[in-house]
Amino acid sequence: MIELLKNSLEIITCLSKSNAGYLLKLNYKSKEIIVSLGEVQKISGPVNDILFNLFVSGKINSDNAEISSLLKKIVGEFALKSFFIKEVYSNNNSEDAVYIILLSSKANNFSSAKISSIKPALEVLAGQVKNFEEDNVHNNDDNLAEGRNHNHILKHSQGFFRVLLEVSEDLLFILDQDGCFITLNDFGAASLDYSPDELVGKHFLEFVSFKEKNKAAQAIQKIIEHDKIFTFETTLISKYGNEIIFEISGNSLIEENKIAGVLAVGKNITELRNFEEKINQLNSKLLEANRIITIERQRSKRQKAILYELNKMKSEFVSNISHELRTPLASIIGFSETIASDVNMPVEMKNEFNEIILTEGKRLAKLVNDVLDVSRIESGELELNRAESDIVVILNEVIESNKKSIDEKNLTLTTDLPSENVILMIDKERISQILNSVINNAVKFTNRNGRITISAQTLYKEFEITVSDTGIGIPAKDLPYIFQKFYRVSRPGIEIPGTGLGLVFVKQIVDLHKGFISVQSEVNKGTTVILKLPRTSKI
Repeated sequence: MIELLKNSLEIITCLSKSNAGYLLKLNYKSKEIIVSLGEVQKISGPVNDILFNLFVSGKINSDNAEISSLLKKIVGEFALKSFFIKEVYSNNNSEDAVYIILLSSKANNFSSAKISSIKPALEVLAGQVKNFEEDNVHNNDDNLAEGRNHNHILKHSQGFFRVLLEVSEDLLFILDQDGCFITLNDFGAASLDYSPDELVGKHFLEFVSFKEKNKAAQAIQKIIEHDKIFTFETTLISKYGNEIIFEISGNSLIEENKIAGVLAVGKNITELRNFEEKINQLNSKLLEANRIITIERQRSKRQKAILYELNKMKSEFVSNISHELRTPLASIIGFSETIASDVNMPVEMKNEFNEIILTEGKRLAKLVNDVLDVSRIESGELELNRAESDIVVILNEVIESNKKSIDEKNLTLTTDLPSENVILMIDKERISQILNSVINNAVKFTNRNGRITISAQTLYKEFEITVSDTGIGIPAKDLPYIFQKFYRVSRPGIEIPGTGLGLVFVKQIVDLHKGFISVQSEVNKGTTVILKLPRTSKI
């Protein structure tokens, strides 16, 4: 009878996912553990003392707050997180009572849903305990009556176990010592698309996924070797080849101190694992989406910053170009009106005014051409008219054209150019333009009585031109931006004409020639511009 109670307790601990459990008999004189599963020796002592004292005082019941608080404290000391206690038997005069105590390492393990799932098993156990106690009361009856009583108990216990098999919604089964099915419930067999008869006698590992057979075999061996509940996860193959994931909890069945088999409960967790996989996939997509959103936000911020700078530069350009256009136009209109209104104007003065009008007109034309040239280069419409040209001759011509403005500011000009001809495959007109722009800048930004040095040399694969001055220089913070369109160096208190397109055009022409340009400068010490153009031949 004790073995029968122990088997029923094993079923309940499996169904409830408990780590340990035992049946405790209490009366006014003593306390006694009838059967136990798992390691309950250390914890059962203090727990039983509490329950005994409450039983004697008549305060023991499942809703007693004192029981809950006292047991929680003790359970926590043994690394357990939840417990369940219920009376399964009491005699008519309430002098004796039997309680089932279940212990679990999982918090909130004994929820109302969990208790409902083990209720049929508890009813079976209650019937067995009642028969056990009544059997003890009539222990002095003759052997025939005792035999009839045992048969009666066994008959009813088997009936209770069969009820449990039928009501369980999990895979509930018993394996023999060889690992073959002895019995299992209809619902569990149906979850694998079989009937119980089709599975009885078949080995458990026949239905385990091939890749998990070794792991499942080791788990079954652990259940057999250790007299405690062991839980593992495995994939079973249904009759039609479907993979179903089960969480299986099992314990060994002991008969006459020998391993008789394994009692196990399998919970179908396929949907749970599918949900977990989908959640993981969604989490991965969410992380990726968040990463993309972060990148796009950063990109948007950069684009906003660029747009802001472009708008700012565009506004500055409109302001600068308007000023640059108004100045020559004002001179042209003013002197033209003066000539038109004064018919008696001396010829010398009229010629002087015409000269001013012509100069300002050329200045205006150059400004418009600069804007158009930059626009054509950016749109890809500007094509170079390459031809073999003597770069030394071009340099001398450009220097000569700037002599007047150099002399007007009393600047000292030093040149160091090759004496021989250097022929390059270049667009002569465009190279003349950029050299004139560089030298003109040196003149414009150098104070009176300053110095300008123009040198050139032939390198292995390049022809290098260097233009240095002792002018006002460029601040270090502005140097990275001097080749940006419309960018003008801020010089408080100094009004210097220009559109911010000169160096932009120079760099674009140099780039089209596959050349190189660099600018070195210090404030109030001067600026050095270095131009390198690829060589084609040397004479």
